[in-house]
Amino acid sequence: MRRSLRAVLGSLQLPVAGSGVALLAFVWWTAVTMPPPPPGSDGFAHGLAGFFLLVFGVVGFALLASGLLIPPGPGYGVRFTRRQRWLFAYALVAPALAVGGFLATVVLSAALGGLAGSAVSLVALTAPLAVLVGVGWRGAQVAAARL
Repeated sequence: MRRSLRAVLGSLQLPVAGSGVALLAFVWWTAVTMPPPPPGSDGFAHGLAGFFLLVFGVVGFALLASGLLIPPGPGYGVRFTRRQRWLFAYALVAPALAVGGFLATVVLSAALGGLAGSAVSLVALTAPLAVLVGVGWRGAQVAAARL
């Protein structure tokens, strides 16, 4: 039996998104349970661990957003509308924009001041909001269809 490319890719929607959620949960749990640095230390190891947790969190978020962007296969997966997919695409691109904006802020900090840092933070914070709105929107559609 030959399977189409769409069916094969569609079967990856939920596992990719689920692995992103699992990685985000692991990062959150590790960050919450991480002990403080020992007294008298400079905190370098603690800060380095926090940096790598941030990197893994961004990777988990990118996996979640890209998994939700994958079109579902025939008979399984979650079918999102075009506008919901645009929200997920924004959520996938926003962390890259935030990192690029952060680097530009570091380079141009004397000229731009705190305004650029606020804009970078706004872009970084709207990405999870876009995913929550897209998934919540789809959940509301399903709930309205069943009532």
